[in-house]
Amino acid sequence: MPSTSEAERAVGLAQQATDKIKSGKLSDAARLLREATTIAPEHPLIKQTWVALKEEEEKSELLGVCKDWVKSRDEADGDEALKLIRATVLGEKEAEQAMSILYDFKGEDDLLDQVTGELLMHVGAQRWLAGFVKEHPTQAYYELFERGDDSIDGLIKALLNRAVWESDEAFVQGHRDCFMLSLAMMMEEALEHPERAMKGVAQLLAHHAQDLHGIIDADSFDVILTSLDIRLPSSLRSQATLATIKLFELAPSTAQDLISKFVISRVQKSIADGLVVAFSAAAAIFPITAQAAAQLFLSEGFVSTLVPLVEGKNSTKLEQAALELISAACIDKNCREAINRHCRTWLEDHIASCPDKKRANLAALVLVKLGDEQATSEGPQIVTPGKVDQDDLIASFKSMVISSDSSGKQDSIEGLAYASLQPKVREDLSKSPKFLKHLIGSMKEAATSPNILFGGLTIFVNLTTFPPIQSEEEKRMAQLKAYANVQKPTVPDPLLDEAHTTVRCKRVLDAGIVPLLVGIAKKASPAALTHTTSILLSLSMVVKSRPALAQQGAVKLLVQIYDTLTSSSNADKYPPTAAPQAAQALSRILISTNPTHIFTAAFSSHSVLRPLTSLLSQSESSTWQLHAFESLLALTNLASMDQSTQDAIIRTAFDTVVDDLLLSQNVLLRRASTELLCNLMASPLCAEKFADGSPRAGKRLHLLCALTDVEDGPTRSAAGGALAMLLSIDLAVMELLKLEKGVDFLLGLCRDEDENVRHRGVACVREVVAIGPKGIDAVKAKGGEGALKALLKESRSQVVLGLGVETLKILLGQT
Repeated sequence: MPSTSEAERAVGLAQQATDKIKSGKLSDAARLLREATTIAPEHPLIKQTWVALKEEEEKSELLGVCKDWVKSRDEADGDEALKLIRATVLGEKEAEQAMSILYDFKGEDDLLDQVTGELLMHVGAQRWLAGFVKEHPTQAYYELFERGDDSIDGLIKALLNRAVWESDEAFVQGHRDCFMLSLAMMMEEALEHPERAMKGVAQLLAHHAQDLHGIIDADSFDVILTSLDIRLPSSLRSQATLATIKLFELAPSTAQDLISKFVISRVQKSIADGLVVAFSAAAAIFPITAQAAAQLFLSEGFVSTLVPLVEGKNSTKLEQAALELISAACIDKNCREAINRHCRTWLEDHIASCPDKKRANLAALVLVKLGDEQATSEGPQIVTPGKVDQDDLIASFKSMVISSDSSGKQDSIEGLAYASLQPKVREDLSKSPKFLKHLIGSMKEAATSPNILFGGLTIFVNLTTFPPIQSEEEKRMAQLKAYANVQKPTVPDPLLDEAHTTVRCKRVLDAGIVPLLVGIAKKASPAALTHTTSILLSLSMVVKSRPALAQQGAVKLLVQIYDTLTSSSNADKYPPTAAPQAAQALSRILISTNPTHIFTAAFSSHSVLRPLTSLLSQSESSTWQLHAFESLLALTNLASMDQSTQDAIIRTAFDTVVDDLLLSQNVLLRRASTELLCNLMASPLCAEKFADGSPRAGKRLHLLCALTDVEDGPTRSAAGGALAMLLSIDLAVMELLKLEKGVDFLLGLCRDEDENVRHRGVACVREVVAIGPKGIDAVKAKGGEGALKALLKESRSQVVLGLGVETLKILLGQT
């Protein structure tokens, strides 16, 4: 029992805690009460104050503000509620209660929409909404739809979060109810904000299509396809495109039949409004499934009557839709031939006479995609020169990119992306620093325009791509195929050779491409990130550019890209070549730069090891040995940094290097592996793997000794260097003496023609004799005295001579 003075102190602390509770300083009150409790845990005032604190903690300022707002409808109360939600860590119950209170606030209100969206980021609010949707799906959907975009986004979050639903059955039923309500909403005439309803359709199809069986029919598909209309907002069209992609994934043949009926029925009715919808839908299908779209486009009478059909309606929107369809169809070779035959004259007339700049640019874009080829035909044909010259179109697009007018930039960049497949266009674009800088500037400004960004990246991919590396066998196979097809092997365009490409890469680097790539990488789409990787791979081919690449952040960027590409959640989003390309670019840069200038405490050298070591394993690529060689050179450079880096390399790559690559039949791979081992030998961890007395270490040591006797001089030199460091450890010398020919290999180094190799040899022998009689006897028994005397006669190096004399004296007992 506490003394009177202690009890008085405890009561005083409790009274102080009461004052803190009244002033809202609840954490201070809890601290005072904990101290009071240690003195007098059973005192009634202390217990009473604990109860008061708990009650106060359970009160929520947010709930009070929400109640006031529902009554007052005052914007100031709404602002306060939004501020509290953003600044407070809400408990589940508090978020649930706030959602319940605010649901009594009806109607469309921007601030209410914001608050609802913020609140529905919390699990408690989502759980309340899930329960309400289960009981009142129609009411919940319509009321949130009316509130606004943020509220619908919040509803979708709740629909996709299994944890907030009481059962699997309720979760699935929620999907079905809201999907049907979204479709029904889309079917309403003159609907405001249709993109809200389409978002529900697209997201549920994308994430839980398996729950929607039996709901999607021809009418549903019509609703989605109608939303691809070019006259509708891009926010609605993008969601409709996502839904269409998912429908083609789920049932390709059914989806193809429905799209064909949708388009053909409207073309047959020949009403301008219906034709715009049909052409818009057909154009959107080409990027999704070019084969199905081409089949529709090339169906009898479609493309041949397209131009007369459009010209007969006198509708600018129909012309726009037709141009977009034709442009999309250019992805298919047979479609291009049909367009060239039936639409070229109309396109040329459009460029010459169309008053609308956007449509004229789009017509020019199509002609660039078609190129200079004439239509193919089995019968005789009259060839007439085109009204529009390709060079003029390309010059026009180039000028539009440089100009301050942004209206035609997207089509111009897309046109140049196609045109830059031509060698002469690549060379011309790269020679204009003004064009390159304006293109990069347009891409920086186009954070919200993925088409401009992707088109620009495509141009840079084309400008920087080197001719493919072919093995001798692949070259012979290409020649045989050409002869088998009764064709002469095609002579590559000289503008595509390595020399011209190297110059183009230098120009692109000087224009500032790397800072752009660093800036866009975090939010880049899979396609854009794949292009980024290709550009960096090409730039890294130029040895003199590698330090600049490293200085501008390419190494860190490539590590981030590699981590993204190899993430398990991204396995299906990227081509299988993308990750190896990122690793290859990384290895090339790290071969030619000082690693101490790149890596810091915040960016460790260990972060590059995973991509680099991924290149060491044999793959199906005919060039895997080249990439493994480059990786070994990069690792050798890294191993010169510090012991921490050396140990990390040993942990991740040692077994592959020693057990596989040191035994390679490829001279360069064997040499690079030995050189890496030489740099790693400075680490005790590496030395241990050769000298721990185990059978496996003995085999490794014998292999390293054997490499001193290979034909390749640099390999002998590296093996000698590794042994010289290893034998500075007495235990390693004892292990060497266990090998039957261990000393023979060392004396072989001393007899080498290369002075550097002889230096390493005599250094090794010096370490052996230094251990005492056992080492001296072993060297004498193998003719070491004669070998050293011969070395002293042949060598011209003062260092080697000095070391040789010192070793010989020890051997002869003269020290």
